[in-house]
Amino acid sequence: MTTARRADLSRAKFDDVYERFIRTAGFFEPHGYYDISRERYWLTLNYLAEVRLPRPADILEIGGGQMAILAAKLFGDRGVVGDISESYRAPVDAAGVAWERVNLMEDDPPAMKGRFDAIVLAEVIEHLPIPPYVILGKLRTWLKPDGVVFLTTPNLFRLRNLIRMAMGRDPFDRFILPRPDRGLGHQTEYSADHLGWQIKEAGFTLERMEHDQLGATGFSAKARLGRALLAPLRLRKKWREGLVAVGRNPA
Repeated sequence: MTTARRADLSRAKFDDVYERFIRTAGFFEPHGYYDISRERYWLTLNYLAEVRLPRPADILEIGGGQMAILAAKLFGDRGVVGDISESYRAPVDAAGVAWERVNLMEDDPPAMKGRFDAIVLAEVIEHLPIPPYVILGKLRTWLKPDGVVFLTTPNLFRLRNLIRMAMGRDPFDRFILPRPDRGLGHQTEYSADHLGWQIKEAGFTLERMEHDQLGATGFSAKARLGRALLAPLRLRKKWREGLVAVGRNPA
């Protein structure tokens, strides 16, 4: 049976799992990041809960592992985390979620083929120095028929980027290839139209595309003040912070 699971999600249960397995678990970012980002994870999980999936679902999250842990603990899903480096594997192991080494730029293991109901890329696609449809086309072969790819990513037209460009500052980081010993910044960011094209070019049916602030408030006092002052401008959806997209693998 496939269904959405929004009705199963409560804020109290989310907060409990977030405290025990995410906020101070020892992921890459410092503890303060997870205090500020709690709302982003809550809102992102709500979007994932609205996706039609089997119960339980086999879910692969690329990078991080927070969404796979939350889905496993709150929905009973079978989570797997795929990452290029084992440096921050310990929180995933402690949560009882499977971990596998995955380099999206190079790997295409036969064991992955047709294995998952959903693949989650939360704030990942903007870090890859390669057209997304190349990666997404490979991931589509890792999905079961009717499986989904679920993405969140910064919006190209978010106010932060528009302001930086108006000031003559680069909005993105250096364009470099990934290595286990070097983190990748934002190689580029996508508009809703561009991301939707990439998803469809990879062979998916575009099921959903949303502009959403996803709880973003900024990670410094200056950034938080700036976002608060500019909040009225975000009534225009195209200037909101992030994109949420769902592509479905044709059955």
